[in-house]
Amino acid sequence: LEDLLKQNSHSSIPELLTTERPDRAASCVLDGKVVIMVNGTPISLIAPCTFFDLLESVEDQNINYRFANLIKVVRLIACFITVLLPGLYIAITNFHEELIPTELLFSIVSSRQAVPITIELELIHEAGIRVPSPISTTMSIVGALVLGDAAVNASIVSPISIIIVAISGLTSFAIPNFSLELHFRLLRFAFIFAGWLFGFLGIAIGIFLYLGILSSYSSFGVPFLSPYVPLSNVGTSGYFFSPYWRREKRSDFLNTKRTNKQNSISMKWKI
Repeated sequence: LEDLLKQNSHSSIPELLTTERPDRAASCVLDGKVVIMVNGTPISLIAPCTFFDLLESVEDQNINYRFANLIKVVRLIACFITVLLPGLYIAITNFHEELIPTELLFSIVSSRQAVPITIELELIHEAGIRVPSPISTTMSIVGALVLGDAAVNASIVSPISIIIVAISGLTSFAIPNFSLELHFRLLRFAFIFAGWLFGFLGIAIGIFLYLGILSSYSSFGVPFLSPYVPLSNVGTSGYFFSPYWRREKRSDFLNTKRTNKQNSISMKWKI
């Protein structure tokens, strides 16, 4: 059903939010969104969906907004690392060696292949999902240690390649939406290819094209980068949270019939 409802059927960018949690679905209904449920499956679809909805976790609503905003900053940094770090590493080692300290350059100049290690990490990640839970953790740790140590000892890859790929793989787990994580894992290879071909120029062109594609997308008539492109009521519906008593309005890009989400004075016992 999600594939049938997507406007851009050939794109890997998720245009619908999926959830199995009733509190997430109820919160989206109160925000003015539509929840689609199908008999026989615990997963519901939420529309419309923006890019920043995919970066939001349910637990963000249940903690202090200061802590939630700090987690959101860390999550945003993790997105940039998981997508761009391997491509930047290849671009630096192939085209921009002057940016690397001399001692570090000598240690990595013999081997600069990050793509095979990236593929091995993806295989370990996928295998860990398919095997039973008691075995998956052990298999992932043992597989990563054995393969990484053997590859370094055999001089197939440099230790810095292992570190770069491991960091990009670990940061992918900070992305709360599974569909967006899969999209970023696929996008990582595109930036690796761009960095291998043109260096920083290829990375910059890739970022420019990707932002242009995101800006042209929409989910059920709502721009995918709302409320920033186009700019609307960021204070109420932006990526970062404001205090709960200030979240009085619903997102104006949803065009809801009732714009107020709560009373203008929500803490009447204090004021």
